[in-house]
Amino acid sequence: MTFDSIIIGAGISGLATAYYLKKAGSNVLLLESSDRVGGVIQSFDADGFWLERGPNSLRGTHELLDLVDDLQLHGQLLTANPKAPAYVYWQQALHPVPMSPPALISTKLLSTRGKLRLLREPFIAGRRDPGEESLASFVRRRLGNEILERLVAPFVSGVYAGDPEHLSVQASFARLAELEASAGSLVKGGIKAMRAAKAKAEPPKRSLRAYRLCSFDRGLQTLTEALAKALGEGVLTSANVVSIAQNAGAKYQVTFEHSQQTQTVEATSLVIATPSQVAAQLLQAVAPELTPLLRAIPYTTIAAVPLAYRREQVAHPFDGFGFLAPRGQGLRTLGSIWNSSLFVNRAPDGFVLTNNFIGGETDRTAVQLSDDELTRIVHQDLKSVLGITGEPRRLPISRWQRAIPQYNLGHAARVVAIESALAKRPGLHLAGNYLHGISIGDCLKNGQGIAEALQQWMSSAAGAER
Repeated sequence: MTFDSIIIGAGISGLATAYYLKKAGSNVLLLESSDRVGGVIQSFDADGFWLERGPNSLRGTHELLDLVDDLQLHGQLLTANPKAPAYVYWQQALHPVPMSPPALISTKLLSTRGKLRLLREPFIAGRRDPGEESLASFVRRRLGNEILERLVAPFVSGVYAGDPEHLSVQASFARLAELEASAGSLVKGGIKAMRAAKAKAEPPKRSLRAYRLCSFDRGLQTLTEALAKALGEGVLTSANVVSIAQNAGAKYQVTFEHSQQTQTVEATSLVIATPSQVAAQLLQAVAPELTPLLRAIPYTTIAAVPLAYRREQVAHPFDGFGFLAPRGQGLRTLGSIWNSSLFVNRAPDGFVLTNNFIGGETDRTAVQLSDDELTRIVHQDLKSVLGITGEPRRLPISRWQRAIPQYNLGHAARVVAIESALAKRPGLHLAGNYLHGISIGDCLKNGQGIAEALQQWMSSAAGAER
């Protein structure tokens, strides 16, 4: 059989790419080696507690909300209170993350010296070196060590489970580097960007404020299952790809095993939407130059340890997103998400539900600890932070040996090399969270971009043949 596009990997990136291609009229086949779609996105019920094995929520973006409209999921969409505070644990107290200039002035998270250091930012000369810089170096240089230690480092732990000393600012927080490059400082760059946006005078598509954090009644798996349903027979699970080749006509031939049969299909275009190490192996025969580049992308380890308590066990008001913990504050837990505070129906009446993360680049061996040890460590940390009494309700722990790709120094240059190699192979694309953003929103946006690029390329190729 011949298709316009074959997509390998039915995580959120592969599902989104296939969906946008089909919506544009392409004949697509999506192959997934496991027996379910969604990749790391997996929602499930554990004795009345609704858990997420992968991401716990997603940020509302225009791409997401358009997709929710398309898939008719608005009735199942949940939004967290956009004013729900996120906390940082510092010097044995929880401090709300300052989200406005007045809050920044009044916060006790920063010293007077640290706040005054921020005022110097517009007067610090911009960096001239064109090479990559670590996020830690960038923040120290522009905003000072307190901002790095008490705000940026814990935020990085929450997003990447990474180490700011190793993360590339150009790759992981490109917008910051762009603001400095455009005007010499973050403040000046921000003002310049605001003026440019105002000059365009384009009305905003919609306000995203109410969609700061989103989920669905039955968890994030609602989205991946809806995408798979929209694709219908275009999705095959338990389909193990054996080989990829190109024929004399430059079409991609994919041989796979499914239902104890071996099949070969071909397509004009091919999208590999697997983790980078799987993509490296799949492409050895047709694009060997990509294999070492993809294998060089590092991932970190992490364990998710959900614990529940009766409400009366928790002294804290439990009124926000959760907390992040900078290293050196006596906690091994990186952070805690308070799921039952954010979304309804996450815990039975009278209970609160936390999902807690341990490991990451600063503690890579934590994932090897036993369930009992992980539970003990996290429970002790939560007791210290939230004033908990008694024992927790234990819930299934998830471990990820390759959890989150790390956009470390050299990543931006590696991405340039990967894109240069792909440009020489028309019709071949890579989709996933290891290139241009790790969030679900990033994956949706990138999937849409790949679909648009392929549609344009196939249209041009068809026109040239005529």
